[in-house]
Amino acid sequence: MNQNLTTIFDFIQLNENLTADEKDMFSNAVKEVDKELSITAFKLDCSEKAKGATAILLEETIEELEQKRKVVEAQNRELEIESSLERVRTVAMGMQNPAEMVDVCKIISEQLEFLKVKDIRNVQTAVIYETKGTYINYEYYTRHNQLLTTEVSYKTHHLQQQFANQMLKGAGEFFSPSLEGQQVKDWYEYQKTTNQFADSFLEGAQTLNYYMFSLGPVALGISTYSPLKEEEINLFKRFRNVFELAYRRFTDIQIAEAQAREALIEASLERIRSAAMAMRDSAELGGIIYKLYGELTKLDARLDRCFIMIVNPENKGITWWLAGKEGLLAENGFFVPINQHPSHLMYLESWKNRTKKWQYLFEGKEKRDWDRFGFSKTELVRLPDIIKKDMAAVEKIYLSGSSDEFGSLVTGSHNPLPEEQQDIISRFAIAFNQAFIRFLDLQKAEAQARQAELDLIAIKEAKQKAEEALTELKATQKQLIQSEKMASLGELTAGIAHEIQNPLNFVNNFSEVNTELIDELEQEVEKGNLDEVKALAKDIRENEQKINHHGKRADAIVKGMLQHSRSSNGIKEPTDINALTDEYLRLAYHGLRAKDKSFNATLKTDFDETVGKIDIIPQDIGRVILNLITNAFYACAERSRSTVDEKKKQAGSTLSGLEITNYEPTVSVSTKKRNGTVEITVADNGPGIPQKVLDKIFQPFFTTKPTGQGTGLGLSLAYDIVKAHGGELRVETKEGEGSVFQIILQILN
Repeated sequence: MNQNLTTIFDFIQLNENLTADEKDMFSNAVKEVDKELSITAFKLDCSEKAKGATAILLEETIEELEQKRKVVEAQNRELEIESSLERVRTVAMGMQNPAEMVDVCKIISEQLEFLKVKDIRNVQTAVIYETKGTYINYEYYTRHNQLLTTEVSYKTHHLQQQFANQMLKGAGEFFSPSLEGQQVKDWYEYQKTTNQFADSFLEGAQTLNYYMFSLGPVALGISTYSPLKEEEINLFKRFRNVFELAYRRFTDIQIAEAQAREALIEASLERIRSAAMAMRDSAELGGIIYKLYGELTKLDARLDRCFIMIVNPENKGITWWLAGKEGLLAENGFFVPINQHPSHLMYLESWKNRTKKWQYLFEGKEKRDWDRFGFSKTELVRLPDIIKKDMAAVEKIYLSGSSDEFGSLVTGSHNPLPEEQQDIISRFAIAFNQAFIRFLDLQKAEAQARQAELDLIAIKEAKQKAEEALTELKATQKQLIQSEKMASLGELTAGIAHEIQNPLNFVNNFSEVNTELIDELEQEVEKGNLDEVKALAKDIRENEQKINHHGKRADAIVKGMLQHSRSSNGIKEPTDINALTDEYLRLAYHGLRAKDKSFNATLKTDFDETVGKIDIIPQDIGRVILNLITNAFYACAERSRSTVDEKKKQAGSTLSGLEITNYEPTVSVSTKKRNGTVEITVADNGPGIPQKVLDKIFQPFFTTKPTGQGTGLGLSLAYDIVKAHGGELRVETKEGEGSVFQIILQILN
């Protein structure tokens, strides 16, 4: 086969853009040509004339093949373009929110580069808002690989104004300015003064070329560092046609988001209306303004505070109701009398004109003057200090408001609110006006109720007498409670005396020894025996240390008694719970022994050393522990007596209880740190608590002790004290086997 035909044949076979049928068609054509060339060569051998004819035929065949090659290349180019356009369609249809328009710009830029368009600067989509004089620019900068979304005011530069005017003429408009030399540099310097992206590659660019196509209120454009050829402009125009699909998707998403946004706003407004209708007291207006603040922040309003300025038409004073990040104020509604400060006059003017949407920049000397006046000469002085300090610390605040019959709904923010947020505030002002009508109705009803109260003096007098009787009852209850405390103190007295006696005995003994040692010391001094003097002095010092130690021990016991007897100051302090529990265990035991010398019990302790100190009110928790331990000893004593009496009755004997029973009274006290809590457990092996009275043991004045031996306030007070500490008081019991009381206190890890 001819070499040229072989090249053509190989080109056809290797071309991936041709279908199998196309390859067969062109291959057969080449083979036919080859066949014809062979025939021609044969004829040339026969005749010179035939040779000339064959040459002409060959030239025509090569020209025909060249034309076909160009057709194939054009088809390949078309396939590449269609493939790129399809990629753009795919990205366009995959958009989930309007912000993804920048991704469409990026894919267009990438596909243009793939199609050999050079020097691309950016691809951009401009959605024009004529009423605002701005357009939202979604753009992708190719060399910077930068995606941007920027709102641009087109009225600040003649080039942008020309662009917007041309695009707004309607779909099909084309805007194609070209900047050269100094114009490029001037444009770059201008963009650096705006919020637009300043393309640093413009510093070295000789030209900047824009090609913008209008689709109505939106434009698709490309800018390049060198002019585009005519075929490249036409190519970009084809992308413009595909872009219409992306824009339809964009608008559909915008509509859907707007509908969803509207649903959110309406839901928030409905919650305000519902809360207003649910008001039962005019004082609940503060809760409405706090709820209003919360609903606005849920709608992405970047607010520092929210105010309701209720105007008094008669005196032109304004009552401020406010809410902010501090939460719901305990007290709200602060009256500000009429004054000549510009902001106050602005509130009045906006209310007078029922201005639905207004803004006011509050800053500088005007704000400082108002802060000094408002926080010292009006009811705003009653605001919490943290709020006053926070409001005064702000150098400037942007106020956005809407006025209605009641006054104005005002928001304060550190930056100007977008127009959409101002529209929402206007709608909330209308909703709040309904709440204010409800507020006025409640005020009227409350006034009527107050008048009715004035007409029921007799009832009030009866009520007063009942309250006096209740006061007397409470006083009696307090006396009973105090008697319970004094009873527990009395039970401690014997135990305290026993505990104090031990260290006092030590103090007396060592004092007597020291007296003798001092006499010996004087004798040795007279003899001049210094070694013996030193030894005696050392003994005296050691005895003095022991005297001091036991004196402090007695002092600690007395302080503990005083602490138990005095009223609680209600202040929590770090307390060694193990030491506190051990102290009251011994005092309670010796107190009971002092009253009943025949009583003995086994004391068991198991203190968790990891408990350490916990924050409690030691006087209160000490009373609880003492009460539980005293009850445990009482239960053991009762069982011991019952056992002895029963054995004597059965035996008909007068033998002692120790001779006829093996019962061993036992009280166990333990502490345990577990999962952020401390458990204090008091267990006894007494008779247990009958099931029928178990549910009543924490009730005030309920007692199982004989008349005159108990007030029934011990466990009731213990229960209240533990609950006040945020803890639990539990009980487990089994008749005939004993009871277990457990105090569970929360601790901070």
